[in-house]
Order: sequence, then C-alpha cells, then structure tokens
Amino acid sequence: MVVQSATTHTGRSSDSNVAEQAFAQLVELIGPDPELLRLQEFNPSLSLVRDYASHALRTGLPSPEVTIEVATILTTVDTAIRADIARRVRVHSRQFSGLTRVARAIDSAGTTCLSTVLTSELCTALGYGKAMYSAVSGSSWSPVSISVNPELRGAFDPLVAAVDGSSIPLHDAPREAELVRRRRPYAVGPSEVNRHTYRPLLDLSRPAGYLAVPVVVADRAIAIIHVDRHDNDLNEADFHLITTLAQACALATESARLRAAIAEQNRRTTAELERLNRALHALEHSGVTLDDIEQRPGEQRKEYEYSTPTADYPAALTARERDVLTLIAAGATNAAISRQLCISDGTVKSHVQRIFKKIGVSTRAEAAALYAGRRSLPKPAA
Repeated sequence: MVVQSATTHTGRSSDSNVAEQAFAQLVELIGPDPELLRLQEFNPSLSLVRDYASHALRTGLPSPEVTIEVATILTTVDTAIRADIARRVRVHSRQFSGLTRVARAIDSAGTTCLSTVLTSELCTALGYGKAMYSAVSGSSWSPVSISVNPELRGAFDPLVAAVDGSSIPLHDAPREAELVRRRRPYAVGPSEVNRHTYRPLLDLSRPAGYLAVPVVVADRAIAIIHVDRHDNDLNEADFHLITTLAQACALATESARLRAAIAEQNRRTTAELERLNRALHALEHSGVTLDDIEQRPGEQRKEYEYSTPTADYPAALTARERDVLTLIAAGATNAAISRQLCISDGTVKSHVQRIFKKIGVSTRAEAAALYAGRRSLPKPAA
C-alpha cells in the first residue's frame, strides 16, 4: 500500500451551504410546495434551487414582499454560481497545465513506482480529492496505491488502511468487471454511486461521484484508475484528462516491458558471445595441429572402421545389384547402366531403389561415397 499527500482540494462545501440556506428560505417563504419539497430527493444544488426560484418568479408569487425575498435569494444563488464557474475555470486551467507535469512524471517513473507517482500527482498537480490505482490479474483486481488530498486527510484513514494490495474477485465488483471486459472507462454520478460497485471500499470513500478508467496494454486491461472530487461531480474534462493519463500509463508500461525484453536479449547475446570467445581463445592456445589430430606422437595409426549398418552391404546385395552399384559409383546414368547390362530402364530403376534401401542412402552421391569407402577398407585377415 502507498499513501501520498496532495495540495489544494477543490470541493464546494461553501456552495452546498448556500444551496441549503437558499432552499430553507424558499420553504419558509413559499411553504410546502410539492415541487419545492421534491428537490430534497436530489440533495438540492445551486442550479436546482436557481431553476425553482426563476420559475416561481415567472409564474407569480403571493405578494410583492415574497417576490422581493425570492428575487434576493435568486441573486445570492446566481452570485454563488458565478463564483463556482470562475473557480472551475481556475481549476481546469491548473489541470491542463498540470497534465504535462503528470505525463512527464509517468514517463520517468519505473513500473514499480508508477502507481505511486500517478496517484500522488492526481491529487497534487490536478487537485482530485482521492485517487486509487489497482492492478488487474485474471479474474481479480488489487487496489495497490491510494492518495488523499490534505484537506480530506484523517477523515479517510480506514480507506487508506483498506487499500493494501489484497486481491478482490471481479465478480464482487460488477462495474469493474464490466470495465475490464469491455476495456472502456465509465463515470458514476451521485444518483448511481451505490449501484453495482464494490461496497466495502465505496462505503469508506463516500464520493459524490467517481470516474474509473482502464489502463490497456496489448488489448488487455492491466490496471484501473479511480478518481473523485469527494463532494463534487466530475465532468467531461475530467473524463478526457484521466483517459489521457491512462494512455500515458499504458505507453510507459509497454516501453518498460520492451526495454526489459531488449535488455534480457542483450544479456543472452553477450553471454553467448563471451562463451564463443572463450572457446576460440582456448583453441588458439591449445597447440593442436592437423597432424596432431591425424596422428598424435607415440600413437600407432589406427584404421577406422565404419560402424554404420551399411558396412556389410555387399553381402546384402545380389550379384546384379552389386554390378549396378559399381556402375553408379563410376558415375553412370540409368540409361548407360541399361545399355551396358542389357536390361530395361525400369529394371535399372528397381535395382537402384532396392540398393538405396539396403545400404541406407537416398542419393547416388551417397551410394558412390559408401562404395568408395567400402572398397578402401582393408580386407580382413584370413
């Protein structure tokens, strides 16, 4: 398990407070309007409160006093929304400038520390609340690294402790299983955050929404990157950003594997060259000559005997086959043998096939060589 720190958290707790206060004021001014109370089911955000207040002003309110109060609430909400937009612009500007930094960090990180570097930079350079990297192997996945933003640190110690590299069956995490199977990222919003997920980790993380992206190498998902902003939704920019970083991780992994394969091949080639060099060096300094190989001093020349099964071939051949073999050894063609022995070409071919089979050869050259070798052997003593 690897735990890293981060810098600035980009949550919107102040925006949530403004939305809650505006909602409470609207309920107090307008009363238990069903449309207004229905907003509670969605944990009313600034945009939902603004939509309701705008609609109430357009359709008319009970009194001018209530109208003025609702208009004031709308102005406060609009101001908070503008501040949120400005903050998002600043955040995304930092994100895109930090993207280069993260990509460089991934490229320079080794495979053993890639997960550490990535999760750290996601919360440092890119300002995410929490980031987790999980390895995928077969039918299981293993969360191996997690980083938590400093503003959230302490509140998620149980989550940090749970990310210890333990293997989790994919069938216990339907969303992750689908991601690995399809090799496609997915984003989960607030209304679906508790569906089809691995609840032990999700209950400890408690995100408003999260994004999961596969790291794909050789058409196979080898890892999963999870990120969230804790109390904030993720958007399309986050989707493209994390997808880009996942591709950078895949390239870094492929490059590291290729470099390792090349290094191993170089090691084997170098070892083989060294072995051959030692053998040549030993031969160079051995003092052995061709004469030594033919006959060493103090040794009597030995006549080498053939140990092949064809050594006794003359006894296995008929008289006619021996005649044919003698002519083959002399270089005669089948037609020449046919004329000299007064037999047909077909008969010559049959003799040649039987001779080859008996003496264990497949060509005329081999037959001639065996014949020549046999004739040069010394005759056994009587």
